Amino acid sequence: MPTVRQIAQHAGVAKSTVSLVMNNKPGVSDKTRQIVLNAYQELNSQNENNSDDNLEKNIFFTHSHYVTKKPLSFVVFHPAILGSNQVFSELLAGIQYGADLYHAQLRLTINERKISSNHISNLYLKDPSLQPDGILIIGAREKEPVLEEAERQQIPFVIVSRTVSDPSISAVGRNEVKITMEAVNYLIELGHTAIGFVGGNPLYSYTHQRILGYQKALKTSGITPPDRWVSLGTGDEAAKTILQNSPEITAIVFVNDTFAMQALPVLIQAGHRIPDTLSIISFDDTDEAKNYNPPLTSIHHPRYEEGAWGVRILVEKIRNPNFEECQIILKSNFILRDSCSRPK
Repeated sequence: MPTVRQIAQHAGVAKSTVSLVMNNKPGVSDKTRQIVLNAYQELNSQNENNSDDNLEKNIFFTHSHYVTKKPLSFVVFHPAILGSNQVFSELLAGIQYGADLYHAQLRLTINERKISSNHISNLYLKDPSLQPDGILIIGAREKEPVLEEAERQQIPFVIVSRTVSDPSISAVGRNEVKITMEAVNYLIELGHTAIGFVGGNPLYSYTHQRILGYQKALKTSGITPPDRWVSLGTGDEAAKTILQNSPEITAIVFVNDTFAMQALPVLIQAGHRIPDTLSIISFDDTDEAKNYNPPLTSIHHPRYEEGAWGVRILVEKIRNPNFEECQIILKSNFILRDSCSRPK
Protein backbone atom coordinates (compact mmCIF):
# COMPACT_ATOMS: atom_id res chain seq x y z
CA MET A 1 0.00 0.00 0.00
CA PRO A 2 1.45 3.42 -0.93
CA THR A 3 2.26 5.90 1.84
CA VAL A 4 0.67 9.33 2.24
CA ARG A 5 3.94 10.93 1.13
CA GLN A 6 4.11 8.78 -2.03
CA ILE A 7 0.51 9.60 -2.93
CA ALA A 8 1.10 13.32 -2.34
CA GLN A 9 4.20 13.30 -4.56
CA HIS A 10 2.45 11.36 -7.29
CA ALA A 11 -0.64 13.59 -7.23
CA GLY A 12 1.25 16.83 -6.77
CA VAL A 13 -0.63 17.86 -3.64
CA ALA A 14 0.12 18.37 0.05
CA LYS A 15 0.17 15.43 2.46
CA SER A 16 -2.62 17.09 4.45
CA THR A 17 -4.80 17.03 1.32
CA VAL A 18 -4.18 13.29 0.92
CA SER A 19 -5.14 12.72 4.56
CA LEU A 20 -8.43 14.57 4.09
CA VAL A 21 -9.29 12.53 0.99
CA MET A 22 -8.29 9.14 2.40
CA ASN A 23 -10.32 9.81 5.56
CA ASN A 24 -13.29 11.13 3.55
CA LYS A 25 -13.11 14.55 5.21
CA PRO A 26 -14.55 17.80 3.76
CA GLY A 27 -12.44 20.74 2.56
CA VAL A 28 -11.24 19.25 -0.76
CA SER A 29 -12.75 19.97 -4.18
CA ASP A 30 -14.22 17.10 -6.19
CA LYS A 31 -11.52 17.54 -8.85
CA THR A 32 -8.64 17.35 -6.35
CA ARG A 33 -10.29 14.44 -4.55
CA GLN A 34 -10.43 12.48 -7.82
CA ILE A 35 -6.77 13.28 -8.59
CA VAL A 36 -5.70 11.91 -5.21
CA LEU A 37 -7.83 8.77 -5.60
CA ASN A 38 -6.40 8.16 -9.06
CA ALA A 39 -2.88 8.55 -7.68
CA TYR A 40 -3.63 6.03 -4.95
CA GLN A 41 -4.98 3.49 -7.44
CA GLU A 42 -2.01 3.91 -9.79
CA LEU A 43 0.58 3.53 -7.02
CA ASN A 44 -1.23 0.59 -5.49
CA SER A 45 -1.28 -1.13 -8.86
CA GLN A 46 2.43 -0.48 -9.36
CA ASN A 47 3.24 -1.91 -5.94
CA GLU A 48 1.33 -5.10 -6.74
CA ASN A 49 3.11 -5.53 -10.07
CA ASN A 50 6.58 -4.77 -8.71
CA SER A 51 6.45 -6.32 -5.24
CA ASP A 52 9.02 -9.00 -6.11
CA ASP A 53 11.81 -6.63 -7.11
CA ASN A 54 11.20 -3.56 -4.92
CA LEU A 55 13.94 -4.62 -2.52
CA GLU A 56 16.56 -4.78 -5.27
CA LYS A 57 15.60 -1.35 -6.59
CA ASN A 58 16.12 0.21 -3.17
CA ILE A 59 19.54 -1.26 -2.37
CA PHE A 60 21.32 2.01 -3.06
CA PHE A 61 18.75 4.55 -4.22
CA THR A 62 15.58 5.41 -2.36
CA HIS A 63 13.42 6.63 -5.25
CA SER A 64 12.28 3.27 -6.60
CA HIS A 65 9.35 4.89 -8.44
CA TYR A 66 11.80 6.39 -10.94
CA VAL A 67 12.41 3.01 -12.57
CA THR A 68 8.75 2.68 -13.52
CA LYS A 69 9.06 5.55 -15.96
CA LYS A 70 10.53 5.56 -19.47
CA PRO A 71 14.07 4.07 -19.39
CA LEU A 72 16.81 6.69 -19.42
CA SER A 73 19.80 6.75 -21.76
CA PHE A 74 23.19 8.04 -20.63
CA VAL A 75 26.40 8.68 -22.54
CA VAL A 76 29.71 8.33 -20.67
CA PHE A 77 32.46 10.55 -22.07
CA HIS A 78 35.96 9.30 -21.21
CA PRO A 79 39.53 10.24 -22.24
CA ALA A 80 40.81 8.83 -25.51
CA ILE A 81 43.96 7.61 -23.74
CA LEU A 82 43.37 5.87 -20.42
CA GLY A 83 46.33 6.10 -18.07
CA SER A 84 45.09 3.19 -15.96
CA ASN A 85 42.64 0.52 -17.07
CA GLN A 86 41.99 -0.34 -13.42
CA VAL A 87 40.96 3.21 -12.52
CA PHE A 88 38.60 3.37 -15.51
CA SER A 89 37.11 -0.08 -14.98
CA GLU A 90 36.32 0.63 -11.30
CA LEU A 91 34.63 3.93 -12.17
CA LEU A 92 32.70 2.27 -14.97
CA ALA A 93 31.63 -0.61 -12.71
CA GLY A 94 30.09 1.90 -10.30
CA ILE A 95 28.36 3.71 -13.15
CA GLN A 96 27.02 0.41 -14.49
CA TYR A 97 25.72 -0.51 -11.04
CA GLY A 98 23.79 2.74 -10.78
CA ALA A 99 22.49 2.42 -14.34
CA ASP A 100 21.26 -1.12 -13.68
CA LEU A 101 19.28 0.01 -10.64
CA TYR A 102 17.46 2.56 -12.78
CA HIS A 103 17.23 0.28 -15.83
CA ALA A 104 19.12 2.98 -17.71
CA GLN A 105 20.97 2.40 -20.98
CA LEU A 106 24.68 3.27 -21.13
CA ARG A 107 26.79 4.24 -24.13
CA LEU A 108 30.53 4.98 -24.04
CA THR A 109 32.37 7.45 -26.24
CA ILE A 110 35.74 9.17 -26.26
CA ASN A 111 36.20 12.76 -25.16
CA GLU A 112 38.74 14.20 -27.56
CA ARG A 113 39.20 17.73 -28.88
CA LYS A 114 40.55 16.84 -32.32
CA ILE A 115 37.84 14.66 -33.84
CA SER A 116 35.70 15.16 -36.92
CA SER A 117 32.34 16.90 -36.68
CA ASN A 118 30.55 13.70 -37.77
CA HIS A 119 32.22 11.56 -35.10
CA ILE A 120 29.69 9.86 -32.83
CA SER A 121 31.00 11.83 -29.81
CA ASN A 122 29.91 15.06 -31.48
CA LEU A 123 26.68 13.60 -32.79
CA TYR A 124 25.61 12.55 -29.30
CA LEU A 125 25.68 16.23 -28.38
CA LYS A 126 24.37 17.88 -31.53
CA ASP A 127 22.09 15.41 -33.32
CA PRO A 128 18.62 15.55 -31.68
CA SER A 129 17.89 11.96 -32.69
CA LEU A 130 20.98 10.70 -30.82
CA GLN A 131 21.00 13.00 -27.81
CA PRO A 132 20.90 11.11 -24.49
CA ASP A 133 18.85 12.00 -21.43
CA GLY A 134 22.05 12.77 -19.55
CA ILE A 135 25.84 12.78 -19.71
CA LEU A 136 28.52 11.53 -17.33
CA ILE A 137 32.04 12.88 -17.85
CA ILE A 138 35.13 11.00 -16.67
CA GLY A 139 38.42 12.90 -16.72
CA ALA A 140 37.04 16.39 -17.23
CA ARG A 141 39.62 19.02 -18.17
CA GLU A 142 40.00 22.51 -16.72
CA LYS A 143 38.20 23.90 -19.77
CA GLU A 144 35.87 21.17 -20.97
CA PRO A 145 34.17 21.61 -24.38
CA VAL A 146 31.70 18.79 -23.63
CA LEU A 147 30.31 20.77 -20.69
CA GLU A 148 29.93 23.90 -22.77
CA GLU A 149 28.10 22.03 -25.52
CA ALA A 150 25.90 20.13 -23.05
CA GLU A 151 24.86 23.42 -21.48
CA ARG A 152 24.03 24.88 -24.91
CA GLN A 153 21.96 21.81 -25.77
CA GLN A 154 20.42 21.74 -22.25
CA ILE A 155 21.49 18.14 -21.65
CA PRO A 156 21.91 17.36 -17.90
CA PHE A 157 25.45 16.29 -16.98
CA VAL A 158 27.55 15.23 -13.99
CA ILE A 159 31.34 15.23 -13.68
CA VAL A 160 32.60 11.99 -12.11
CA SER A 161 35.77 11.64 -10.06
CA ARG A 162 36.47 15.39 -9.93
CA THR A 163 35.56 18.35 -7.74
CA VAL A 164 34.71 21.75 -9.16
CA SER A 165 34.54 25.26 -7.73
CA ASP A 166 31.51 26.27 -9.80
CA PRO A 167 28.31 25.66 -7.75
CA SER A 168 26.25 25.50 -10.95
CA ILE A 169 27.93 22.20 -11.93
CA SER A 170 27.12 18.81 -10.41
CA ALA A 171 30.09 16.59 -9.58
CA VAL A 172 31.23 13.64 -7.50
CA GLY A 173 34.84 13.64 -6.37
CA ARG A 174 37.28 13.88 -3.53
CA ASN A 175 39.13 16.55 -1.55
CA GLU A 176 42.40 16.45 -3.47
CA VAL A 177 44.01 19.26 -1.49
CA LYS A 178 43.27 17.70 1.90
CA ILE A 179 44.51 14.19 1.08
CA THR A 180 47.65 15.52 -0.65
CA MET A 181 48.43 17.57 2.43
CA GLU A 182 48.08 14.43 4.55
CA ALA A 183 50.59 12.62 2.33
CA VAL A 184 53.13 15.45 2.35
CA ASN A 185 52.76 15.97 6.10
CA TYR A 186 53.62 12.32 6.61
CA LEU A 187 56.87 12.80 4.70
CA ILE A 188 57.64 15.93 6.71
CA GLU A 189 57.03 14.02 9.96
CA LEU A 190 59.58 11.45 8.79
CA GLY A 191 62.11 14.27 8.49
CA HIS A 192 62.02 15.10 4.77
CA THR A 193 62.47 18.77 3.94
CA ALA A 194 63.22 18.51 0.20
CA ILE A 195 60.12 16.93 -1.37
CA GLY A 196 59.32 16.91 -5.08
CA PHE A 197 56.06 16.67 -6.98
CA VAL A 198 56.41 14.70 -10.22
CA GLY A 199 54.16 14.05 -13.23
CA GLY A 200 50.85 15.42 -14.38
CA ASN A 201 49.01 17.19 -17.16
CA PRO A 202 48.14 20.86 -16.48
CA LEU A 203 44.99 20.53 -18.59
CA TYR A 204 43.33 18.59 -15.75
CA SER A 205 42.14 20.20 -12.53
CA TYR A 206 43.25 17.35 -10.26
CA THR A 207 46.88 18.08 -11.18
CA HIS A 208 46.54 21.66 -9.94
CA GLN A 209 44.61 20.62 -6.83
CA ARG A 210 47.26 18.08 -5.83
CA ILE A 211 50.05 20.60 -6.41
CA LEU A 212 48.14 23.10 -4.27
CA GLY A 213 47.87 20.57 -1.44
CA TYR A 214 51.57 19.74 -1.79
CA GLN A 215 52.60 23.41 -1.64
CA LYS A 216 50.21 24.21 1.20
CA ALA A 217 51.56 21.41 3.39
CA LEU A 218 55.16 22.50 2.83
CA LYS A 219 54.47 26.19 3.47
CA THR A 220 52.48 25.39 6.62
CA SER A 221 55.58 23.61 7.91
CA GLY A 222 57.79 26.59 7.11
CA ILE A 223 59.22 25.16 3.87
CA THR A 224 59.05 27.30 0.74
CA PRO A 225 59.31 24.91 -2.23
CA PRO A 226 61.19 26.29 -5.25
CA ASP A 227 59.46 25.95 -8.61
CA ARG A 228 62.01 23.36 -9.74
CA TRP A 229 60.69 20.91 -7.14
CA VAL A 230 57.56 20.52 -9.29
CA SER A 231 58.15 18.66 -12.56
CA LEU A 232 55.13 18.03 -14.80
CA GLY A 233 54.82 15.84 -17.88
CA THR A 234 55.01 12.09 -18.38
CA GLY A 235 56.56 10.11 -15.55
CA ASP A 236 59.87 9.28 -17.17
CA GLU A 237 60.52 12.75 -18.61
CA ALA A 238 59.43 14.48 -15.41
CA ALA A 239 61.72 12.20 -13.38
CA LYS A 240 64.71 13.05 -15.60
CA THR A 241 63.99 16.76 -15.15
CA ILE A 242 63.77 16.65 -11.37
CA LEU A 243 66.93 14.52 -11.12
CA GLN A 244 68.80 17.13 -13.12
CA ASN A 245 67.34 20.25 -11.51
CA SER A 246 66.83 19.12 -7.92
CA PRO A 247 69.41 16.52 -6.80
CA GLU A 248 68.71 17.42 -3.14
CA ILE A 249 65.24 15.80 -3.28
CA THR A 250 64.82 12.96 -0.76
CA ALA A 251 61.12 12.23 -1.35
CA ILE A 252 58.67 12.45 -4.24
CA VAL A 253 54.88 12.65 -4.45
CA PHE A 254 53.75 11.33 -7.84
CA VAL A 255 50.56 12.63 -9.43
CA ASN A 256 49.37 9.01 -9.87
CA ASP A 257 50.54 5.41 -9.98
CA THR A 258 50.77 5.36 -13.78
CA PHE A 259 53.33 8.17 -13.81
CA ALA A 260 55.15 6.59 -10.88
CA MET A 261 55.59 3.33 -12.80
CA GLN A 262 57.01 5.27 -15.75
CA ALA A 263 59.42 7.19 -13.52
CA LEU A 264 60.72 4.54 -11.13
CA PRO A 265 63.03 2.82 -13.67
CA VAL A 266 64.61 6.22 -14.41
CA LEU A 267 65.15 6.93 -10.71
CA ILE A 268 66.59 3.48 -10.02
CA GLN A 269 68.92 3.70 -13.04
CA ALA A 270 70.17 6.99 -11.61
CA GLY A 271 71.23 5.14 -8.45
CA HIS A 272 68.29 5.62 -6.12
CA ARG A 273 67.02 2.85 -3.87
CA ILE A 274 63.40 2.92 -2.67
CA PRO A 275 62.99 3.88 0.17
CA ASP A 276 66.62 4.04 1.35
CA THR A 277 67.63 7.09 -0.70
CA LEU A 278 64.23 8.19 -2.01
CA SER A 279 60.79 7.90 -0.42
CA ILE A 280 57.79 7.55 -2.76
CA ILE A 281 54.07 8.35 -2.39
CA SER A 282 51.60 8.09 -5.25
CA PHE A 283 47.87 8.31 -6.03
CA ASP A 284 45.22 5.75 -7.10
CA ASP A 285 46.25 2.66 -5.08
CA THR A 286 46.26 0.40 -8.13
CA ASP A 287 47.46 -3.19 -8.23
CA GLU A 288 50.71 -1.96 -9.79
CA ALA A 289 51.42 0.11 -6.69
CA LYS A 290 50.48 -2.73 -4.34
CA ASN A 291 52.64 -5.29 -6.17
CA TYR A 292 55.70 -3.11 -6.73
CA ASN A 293 58.86 -4.00 -4.83
CA PRO A 294 58.65 -2.37 -2.36
CA PRO A 295 54.87 -1.80 -2.32
CA LEU A 296 54.11 1.89 -2.81
CA THR A 297 52.43 4.10 -0.25
CA SER A 298 49.43 5.42 -2.15
CA ILE A 299 46.16 7.34 -1.94
CA HIS A 300 42.99 5.28 -2.35
CA HIS A 301 39.88 6.89 -3.89
CA PRO A 302 36.43 5.18 -3.72
CA ARG A 303 36.04 5.05 -7.50
CA TYR A 304 33.19 2.53 -7.58
CA GLU A 305 31.12 4.70 -5.24
CA GLU A 306 31.98 7.82 -7.26
CA GLY A 307 30.52 6.19 -10.36
CA ALA A 308 27.35 5.03 -8.61
CA TRP A 309 26.73 8.41 -6.99
CA GLY A 310 27.27 10.12 -10.33
CA VAL A 311 24.35 8.17 -11.79
CA ARG A 312 22.14 8.91 -8.82
CA ILE A 313 22.72 12.66 -9.11
CA LEU A 314 22.11 12.56 -12.86
CA VAL A 315 18.77 10.76 -12.42
CA GLU A 316 17.71 13.27 -9.77
CA LYS A 317 18.60 16.17 -12.07
CA ILE A 318 16.50 14.67 -14.85
CA ARG A 319 13.43 13.51 -12.94
CA ASN A 320 13.18 15.50 -9.72
CA PRO A 321 11.78 18.99 -10.46
CA ASN A 322 13.04 20.29 -7.11
CA PHE A 323 16.61 19.13 -7.71
CA GLU A 324 19.01 21.61 -9.29
CA GLU A 325 22.68 20.80 -8.68
CA CYS A 326 24.69 18.68 -6.26
CA GLN A 327 28.36 18.23 -5.40
CA ILE A 328 29.43 15.23 -3.33
CA ILE A 329 32.89 14.72 -1.85
CA LEU A 330 33.79 11.16 -0.87
CA LYS A 331 36.56 10.28 1.56
CA SER A 332 39.99 9.25 0.28
CA ASN A 333 42.35 7.10 2.35
CA PHE A 334 46.11 7.26 2.86
CA ILE A 335 47.47 3.71 2.46
CA LEU A 336 50.83 3.36 4.18
CA ARG A 337 53.24 0.77 2.74
CA ASP A 338 57.01 0.25 2.50
CA SER A 339 58.11 2.95 0.05
CA CYS A 340 58.75 5.65 2.68
CA SER A 341 61.44 5.95 5.35
CA ARG A 342 63.40 8.59 7.20
CA PRO A 343 65.97 10.43 5.05
CA LYS A 344 69.51 9.12 5.39
